[in-house]
Amino acid sequence: MTTKARVLLHAMFKETAGKGEITHELRSSSTVRTLLTELAHKYGKDFKRILNEKTGLIETDTLVMLNGQSIRKPDVQLKDGDVVMITVPIGGG
Repeated sequence: MTTKARVLLHAMFKETAGKGEITHELRSSSTVRTLLTELAHKYGKDFKRILNEKTGLIETDTLVMLNGQSIRKPDVQLKDGDVVMITVPIGGG
């Protein structure tokens, strides 16, 4: 059984992938970490820097949102139809 996640890409992630939205199919027990690892293998470059190799967390210079909620711990299990957005945080002042 598989899970399909809708992935929205912004900033350099959109440029690297060549598109702003993809549908990615994963095994049904997959996590956000699985998704990010598979995207890093497929697209390389900026996607390889999303996860911190030492801590295992999502880097602070990358914003990953799951169904509208910002996450730092990528071990959240994905459900069919989940929406994952990958971008960079924007500061203002």
